[in-house]
This record gives sequence, C-alpha cells and structure tokens, in this order.
Amino acid sequence: MNKILLITTGGTIACPDTDKARSPQNFSKTFRFCEHEIQDIEIVEPFCLDSTNMTPRHYIELAKIITKNYGGCGGFVITHGTDTLAYAAAVLSCLIENSEKPVVLTGSMKPFSAENSDAPENLRNAFRFVSDKRAHGVSVVFGRFAYDAAHVSKIHTTAINAFESVNFPPSAYFERERIVFTEPKAEYSGTVQFYETLDERVETVFLVPGAPAPIIRPDTRAVIILGFGTGGLPAYLEGFLKELVERGVYVIMSTQVLRGGSDLSLYEVGSEIMDKYPVIDAGKMTVEYASMRAMFALSMSDSFDDFRRIFSNE
Repeated sequence: MNKILLITTGGTIACPDTDKARSPQNFSKTFRFCEHEIQDIEIVEPFCLDSTNMTPRHYIELAKIITKNYGGCGGFVITHGTDTLAYAAAVLSCLIENSEKPVVLTGSMKPFSAENSDAPENLRNAFRFVSDKRAHGVSVVFGRFAYDAAHVSKIHTTAINAFESVNFPPSAYFERERIVFTEPKAEYSGTVQFYETLDERVETVFLVPGAPAPIIRPDTRAVIILGFGTGGLPAYLEGFLKELVERGVYVIMSTQVLRGGSDLSLYEVGSEIMDKYPVIDAGKMTVEYASMRAMFALSMSDSFDDFRRIFSNE
C-alpha cells in the first residue's frame, strides 16, 4: 500500500515569502506544484497555524486523523512549524504506539517559495523516509537526518540545521540517493495502539539560584522541575517540594542541561530527595518529551504508581 497522507498544519513552510511578519497560509495549493517521487498522495489541512499556537487539542486532532486513515495509507507526513515541532513529535509518539507504518513530521526554516529554501529538500527526504520499508513509528525528518520523535529538540532559532537528537543517535541519515539507518532495523512486530486523551494539568518550572519557589496553579496535577546539573534541588526549596507532594502533585525531576540527562542518585542533593519523597527521575528524556509524556500519563492513570509506570514507559 503506497498511498501517503500529507497532513499540513501551517508553520514557516506554509508562509509566503515576504518582508512582512510571517503568517502561514494554505500550503496544499503550493504543494501541488512540487516535484516529488510519490504519486499517490492525499492532502488534508485540518488547521493552518503558527506552531506557537498549537495546543494539546490540535495534537489530539492529528492523532485522530491518523487513526481514521491508518488502514488506508502506507504512511503519514505532517508539515508543522518548527517552534513546537519537537513537542508535536513527542506527544504523537505517546498517542500512537507501536506503529508499523511511519509517521513523519517535517517543516522548514524558510518559506517554501523563498530563495534557497530548505523546504523542498526536507519534504523530499520526508517522503523518501516514509516510503522506506525499514521505517516505522513516529519520526522527525529535518535536513539530512531522521530522528526518533521521543529524542528530538530544536537547538537553534535560525539555522537550517535547527534540530538534533538528544542523548540518542539519529535514526538515519540521507546520503545522495540512499537512506542509511544508524542501526539495522529488526523485522517489525507489534500491535499499534491509538489514544485520544491528554491531561493538560502539567507545569514545567525552571529553577534559578536563590530565586523563590515557583508558584504552581491550584489545579496542577504534575510538575516537571528543571533542576541544576544532574537534577539537584537546592536545600531551601525542600519545603516547596514537600508542599507539592502533600497536595498530591506528582513531581518529576529533570535538568536544565541539554545533554546527559538527570541522575538524582549521583549527588547527595538528589539522592536525599528520592529517599524522602516520591519523586520521579526523568533520566535522559528531553524537556519536550517529559512534558508531553506527563500529560499522557496523567490522562491514563488514577494513582501515583500508575502515573510513574506509564510516564517511565515500564
């Protein structure tokens, strides 16, 4: 089955090339004039937004479109604005599990019609990747690389190579007419699972040395704390942590550092926290994935143990 569903959502790739402030317009009209290798493409455009305005409601809508069309398509390509593309990829990897068919997100740093735009190459590579029999699951294709959706982050605001895989190697890279996978893919086996629920009562807070404790909304159910180094929490904030736990808020400790991940057991400032409080260590999760995974786990659980198990994907 070779039919590919192209889902366009707006973003820079759909913006007109203008000196004025950019705003996305209908992309499907532009795409029909593109040269591509896949002949059987169906296009849907559920919304046309700057990705700054994307919300969990839009992510669920994307998951529903894929669920509805899963049986009739060989794969899916989603064009998305780059600013929140990593969040979209992360959450779709939660909402669509064990997919034998590839779901690929891509976008561009320049409008499709701009001179020297990266959009045509990114689209071409996205369609090449989604058509490869070795590809499955949710991925991001950008520049010369394909990344696992759970490990990708935007690391530059303007550079063409704006994305990287964090704490995890790229899935594949594009070399002329070849796609080279970083590791040989075993034959796929699994049963796809679709979900259509997220709980938005999640906050992510960034610590600053000496700053007072963050203010957490009364209805918040889970908090991701971006601590220092491997995830340490200053001693003067222990009262803040204790109050959250007593309120029944699930606490996840992560790190402000891009690479390496958190490890609360490494230093006393972290290990004491884990010994005294029910705190989850995010490990090597990106901030994008931890935030979206928390929304997913919160919607699927009714106890801390369930939340921990689902969040940690145990």
